[in-house]
Amino acid sequence: MFTRKRNGATIDLKWDKIEHRLKKSLDEERYRHTLGVAETAEKMAETFGEDTEKARLAGLLHDCAKCMSLDEMISIVGDRIDDPLIKASKALMHAAAGMYVAKEEYHIDDPDVLGAIRWHTTGRANMTNLEKIVYLADMIEPNRRYFPGLDALRRLSYSDLDKAMQLGLTMSLQHVGAQGKIVHPDTRAALQDYSDKPNKMMEES
Repeated sequence: MFTRKRNGATIDLKWDKIEHRLKKSLDEERYRHTLGVAETAEKMAETFGEDTEKARLAGLLHDCAKCMSLDEMISIVGDRIDDPLIKASKALMHAAAGMYVAKEEYHIDDPDVLGAIRWHTTGRANMTNLEKIVYLADMIEPNRRYFPGLDALRRLSYSDLDKAMQLGLTMSLQHVGAQGKIVHPDTRAALQDYSDKPNKMMEES
């Protein structure tokens, strides 16, 4: 279970309570995806020596705002994020809104967990390992519909986080571009971190 502070006292926030609340706020498919991301993030964190509890919590809450309308998301975020690209896209906005929902409605104040929720869609430059884990877990969890390169990405996600991120970000950039949408600058900045590294794994996709 995850612990937090309230009025100076330590409160236990049980996993089943979080899951119960999420099940009520998400549709069935999104909830199944959420559990898959949480389990995958926890396994990846164990593989790479990261905090498994934080990884599971971030995985559980990464899509906590996903089933809200765009107007609801914008209302939650308010003027705390001033990014027209994000505010014009429900697909991007849910990550920003999710960070505030996790903080204000689930009372999560761990900056590592909140950061992993915030950046799981676009990525960013200089991502933490936990942020990378949740970003990748979102792409490779067992319920994810197959896409070209998924098997290679899954293998890399348990062997080399940076190579997996380079491949995952490239796939995301290509997918968004193929839809005729604008790639968010944060995604390009994230990919730039790996631009000087070997790109051999791209051949595996």
